[in-house]
Amino acid sequence: MESEVTPNAAGGSSSRDRSSTWTSKPFVVVPNDDAVNLPEIAAAAVKQFALSSPDIILTFVSGTRAFGTWKNEDHRAALQKGIIKIINACETWILDAGLDYGLSRMIGNAVRDEQRYRKSRKEYEMFAKGHQQQPHSRHSVVLMGITATALLEGKSDQPLQQDPLGTDPSHTHFIFVNGPVEAVAARQANLAVELVHQTMHVLQKIPNSPSNAPSSAAAGENVSEKLAQHEQIPLVAMLVQGDETALDMVEIYLKHGVPVLVVKGTGLMADVLAFAFEECKELGPGPHLEKFRLDMTKHIGRIFPASVADGSLENLCEKLLKCIGLAKQPDKELMSVIASSEYLSDLDSIVLPVIFAARSPSLNALPQQISKDFLLTMKLNRPNLARANVLRRDYDGVVLANNELFEKALLWLGRESFVEEFMEGDIAVHKFLNHSSLLRLFRLADNRDFFVALLEDIFPGRFSQNESFEESLVTVDLNLIIQQLTTLPKFLSMHELSSNYFGLYAHDAFVAERKAMNALMVWAVLMNRFSLAETLLKFCEDPIPMALFVSAMFRGLSGHCDASLTTKLHEQSRNFSMKAIDILDMSYRESSERTFDLLNQKFADFNNKTPIKMAYESENKFFLAHESCQIWLTRLWEGGIKVYGPTDSLIPSEAKLIISALLLFPINFWIQFDSKEFLKHQEADNAADINENGSLHNDVPLEQDDPVGLLLRNISRHGDPMDLSSPKNNETSEATLQKLEDLSLLESRLVSGKPTEPLSLNVPRKRAPPVIRYHRRRKALPFWRKVYYLWSAPRTKFWMFQLFYWVYLAIFSIAVILPSCNKTHLDAVIFIWTAFGVIELGLRTAYQARHDFPVSIRRRVIEIVVTIVFVLAAVILRRYSGLVRPLYTRALFATGLLYMYYRMISVFFPMNPDLGPTLYRIKRMILVDFVSFVRLAFPFILANLFVLQAVMYPDVPFGVETWRQGFHRAFFTLFTAFIQEIDYTPRCEATRIFNHSDTCWTGDYADHTCPTLGVISYVLNIQYWIIMRLILMVLLSALFAATMIKVKEDAEYIFKYQRYSTVLDFASRSALPPPLSVVGYLFDWIVACCARTKRIDPGHRKQLTQPRSIKLIDRRSAVIRSNESYSYWMGLTKEYYRKKAEEERERKVPAEQLKKINALSAEQSTLRGELAVLGEKLKQLEGTCTTLLDFEKARFSAAE
Repeated sequence: MESEVTPNAAGGSSSRDRSSTWTSKPFVVVPNDDAVNLPEIAAAAVKQFALSSPDIILTFVSGTRAFGTWKNEDHRAALQKGIIKIINACETWILDAGLDYGLSRMIGNAVRDEQRYRKSRKEYEMFAKGHQQQPHSRHSVVLMGITATALLEGKSDQPLQQDPLGTDPSHTHFIFVNGPVEAVAARQANLAVELVHQTMHVLQKIPNSPSNAPSSAAAGENVSEKLAQHEQIPLVAMLVQGDETALDMVEIYLKHGVPVLVVKGTGLMADVLAFAFEECKELGPGPHLEKFRLDMTKHIGRIFPASVADGSLENLCEKLLKCIGLAKQPDKELMSVIASSEYLSDLDSIVLPVIFAARSPSLNALPQQISKDFLLTMKLNRPNLARANVLRRDYDGVVLANNELFEKALLWLGRESFVEEFMEGDIAVHKFLNHSSLLRLFRLADNRDFFVALLEDIFPGRFSQNESFEESLVTVDLNLIIQQLTTLPKFLSMHELSSNYFGLYAHDAFVAERKAMNALMVWAVLMNRFSLAETLLKFCEDPIPMALFVSAMFRGLSGHCDASLTTKLHEQSRNFSMKAIDILDMSYRESSERTFDLLNQKFADFNNKTPIKMAYESENKFFLAHESCQIWLTRLWEGGIKVYGPTDSLIPSEAKLIISALLLFPINFWIQFDSKEFLKHQEADNAADINENGSLHNDVPLEQDDPVGLLLRNISRHGDPMDLSSPKNNETSEATLQKLEDLSLLESRLVSGKPTEPLSLNVPRKRAPPVIRYHRRRKALPFWRKVYYLWSAPRTKFWMFQLFYWVYLAIFSIAVILPSCNKTHLDAVIFIWTAFGVIELGLRTAYQARHDFPVSIRRRVIEIVVTIVFVLAAVILRRYSGLVRPLYTRALFATGLLYMYYRMISVFFPMNPDLGPTLYRIKRMILVDFVSFVRLAFPFILANLFVLQAVMYPDVPFGVETWRQGFHRAFFTLFTAFIQEIDYTPRCEATRIFNHSDTCWTGDYADHTCPTLGVISYVLNIQYWIIMRLILMVLLSALFAATMIKVKEDAEYIFKYQRYSTVLDFASRSALPPPLSVVGYLFDWIVACCARTKRIDPGHRKQLTQPRSIKLIDRRSAVIRSNESYSYWMGLTKEYYRKKAEEERERKVPAEQLKKINALSAEQSTLRGELAVLGEKLKQLEGTCTTLLDFEKARFSAAE
């Protein structure tokens, strides 16, 4: 039934439109009959209103005729904000009197503003996203008025105003209760309770308890007792101000076990009840009742003076005591008191503890109730309350293992704390996530506009806002998106993800969990859920590679979004980059070797890339600039060799290195080889021999005096000590026990990866394998191997390539400057050397591309093509000299020489710590500042090219010379001013024309090469010189200076970032520079031919042909990480987040202290004002007492 209100006493409806801004509202009518069945009325209302099941019901109790103004309007606004906050967070029913007066009007105004905002927001979303797009769904607003018709008709026996009240137009539903006001209050409270009961029965399908008695007889029956075996809809009554009838409603609520929240400080009955409750709670049980009753009588008499006149004071006092008695329960708290303050804006955090405390322990222990309470706290986003009041009741961990709740925590915005609780509860992510659930996350996520815009940018025309995502999104498109953002192909496998979900593990449960976490992290990043990605990072097994991966994804996303989001995405990328750096720094300070192991590790999930390579490919210069990464690069750069002597020696270390490489014999006293590196790689080189001598596995390291290695060798050679029947094990029982202890220590070391104490073995040392004796004796390196190691080191390659390149440039320079007819042999040397250089560059590029090195293939191809074209053109022009003028051939050689000099700068200078940053600054000046300057100066240059030529040389015949002269003057004014053009010369004055009879001749001189001078010529030249020389050139200098300052710090990062590519470039080069590199290539080709004819094993071929530096990288990358290592990194990540949280708390301490100080200052000011008022009253009282005393004295004197 829908009709306009107000209804009449008979239960029908009469129309009285107090406002034209609201329309008819749904309502039901409760007749004035003591035998009325309220459960049936409530059930009819629930069915007729057709509302969704609420998560929480708030009923407000206040005065209908005794509502005063708030002492603090900010507190009133805070309460309104808190109510709207709950309405927006979950399905909430608000119950009140429904009147256009007092608290009901205040709540109605808040709801009206919220509905207006929702309407405007809906219109904006429809306009911005298109009319076919569904707007963002919000929780419905249910503001239900349980209204007494007597107040609407003005039939109250003691009205405080003459006009009848109206209904509030912002209320959505009404229940009109007929009868006198005093009797209606009880019905209102009983009806609110029955609404909860019938809602649970009708909407949640919970069995209904039979109720044959009317509501008046059932008023004392507790709803919690009816539904003790089922989860409940929370109902909370809030008392704000209120009169005598409000106290009756509070009593009924308490009888039904409904918690009552009293807002102290709002005045009237709320202050009275709060005072009584707190006083009774403070006094406790004992002989204080009479004094308490006397105090309460005085307090009620001050607030309600009318109760003294009509004799209802004692009755109110008895009701107060009865309410306080009902609130005292042995196992629950039914009444709570809060002070009116600005914290009412967080009304949900106030209401939730009241709900939990008002239930019996048996009801709180129900698993369904625990899940529902946790869901409610998650909807209201109160993780602290969930931890303190819900999870501590979940002894079996049912909540944190619920996949549906976990999915909601992921989908809803701002629930990162709940996601962290699930992850801390060890939820199996791989048992939650498969390709279907991942697709559901994309479909149901809040605010997916960012992801849809990304899809529209990457796949134009395939996706739109109003379409649901197909399964191909996760099976095909998702990997394409990841590859475009991070260059990682096939990052996710939906088949493996779904197989792991069903327990069909491709590897094991640990790998399955890691794969699922990777997919979840990708979803969080693509939905632009930065905070969620931060939370998930805490529980990643590989936090540093994952942080680098997420940083790369955010960086890639910045190129596919609006300009307004680009800066934010760059900040998020930088944030994750700094997380990786901070975690790496923590590890480096604790254990540098573990850090280097991580940097060497290839991660299968990230396409077998190391963290350093991932950082380089994602252009993460900050990570590569870290000290540990630079040390790693330095170790690779040195290649296991060091130069003897102090750094301030007369002979620089670079000179010692070059001399040693060329003369060879200085190697013995100038070059030092790292013994640890030698032993480690010598052992790997002899892996086949070790295997023949009984090694268990090729990957087991055998270091000098390694007890584990000794034990393994002796087990293989002398039998297993566990095999007591072996004829070789005839030792005593003590020796056997000793070997068992040794095996136990061995097992602990192999499993945990931790170093153990040296094992005491009863095995003769003379029976150790030859390789072990080799390590023990520490034989010196053979001289030929020293030479090989020296020439294979990237540091040596750098200086030898540079030395030979300088020789090449010297010969090239001499060939260019010599006359053309006298340099045939030099030209042949240049052609051959350049050809070998091109061959070396091409082979190196192919090798680097095949092994996925950080190299720009396009740039290398352009460089190779340009060099080949130069060589061919030079050969042809030298062979057929008559084709063009010799000058053009020389110009071609000069251009090639210039290119080779500039190429040397780009190849060798970036490794210098001083020149490298400077080169970046110069590059920035040229590509940014100078280009901007040219764009700005070009219109001035072009304009004055024509203007000055037309005015100063008006009679010059049009031709090439005209263009040359104009360009020469306009452009070279940047560097010098052509003052001589505005001087009078005798030669030109001799040809001056005094009588201009020919109208076609406009100049002042008969010689057209003489400039025509005058005021116009001077003005035009002066303005051009001022603009170019005094403004634009000064501006260019200022831009250069600003760039030098701005990129000072960034240049250091860029230098360290580019150092990685330079080191790897020289590490992958051949040991011999061009033109000697032909020897190395011939050797490689011979080895390849032998391998093709199966004369050489493929493993030996790789060992012979692969650069030694690359072999070192591969061997260092083969470290197998244990579970203990994964636990270490996860623990380190959590420790990092803990420190960050602690720093954040410390950072907020001054602000919190200032806030408290301001609050105390405001309170002090209030107290000071109250004391001033009290002082004035005391003065008045003192004056009155003095007057009375004088009067009494006068009377006494008169009587005498």
